[in-house]
Amino acid sequence: MAAQVPLGAGLAMSDWYKGTDNVTFTYFGDGAANQGQVYEAYNMAELWKLPVIFVIENNGYAMGTSIKRSTKSVTFFGRGAAYGIEGEQVDGMDVLAVKAAGEKAVAHCRAGKGPYILEMMTYRYRGHSMSDPAKYRTREEVEKIKQEKDCIEHVRDLLTQGGLASEDELKAIDKEIKEIVNASAEFAKESPEPALSELWTDIYA
Repeated sequence: MAAQVPLGAGLAMSDWYKGTDNVTFTYFGDGAANQGQVYEAYNMAELWKLPVIFVIENNGYAMGTSIKRSTKSVTFFGRGAAYGIEGEQVDGMDVLAVKAAGEKAVAHCRAGKGPYILEMMTYRYRGHSMSDPAKYRTREEVEKIKQEKDCIEHVRDLLTQGGLASEDELKAIDKEIKEIVNASAEFAKESPEPALSELWTDIYA
């Protein structure tokens, strides 16, 4: 789905029009990157130099088909060149690489240079939905990524090897997070239905 891409460009246009320092991040996947409205948004964003960062989450399989089977041009960020939009491909499983790329893209937009494209190379371990058995890839492939590229384990290693946190401290954080999640779930179950007016909360368009 790519319907949010022109909406993101529209939010960026609002900031551009108002002269704010805001930058909009618009996220979509490798499957959505083949939809026409993405390129209409690219064209308008570059034409007006809008402060928007188009983030393509490339997991290699879209909803369930390998990009090698569905897409001729698999370097998605490079498609921005036709519109004069700069961009780059980033290891989306490396938190420090993502941070650095994000800061670079924001600086680009705030300098008045227009939009920027970040193609984040990532991976999902499960199917696209509960009804997706993910038979389009092997278990061996999934396990290999888990063992060699898992982003959370990578951060854990950075923290422990850098002396920034111990294993016990990280376990305590995990425990605290699980308690917060469980408490939030219980709160949601026990709370009354929200008022109909809440349907309009945080709606931009």
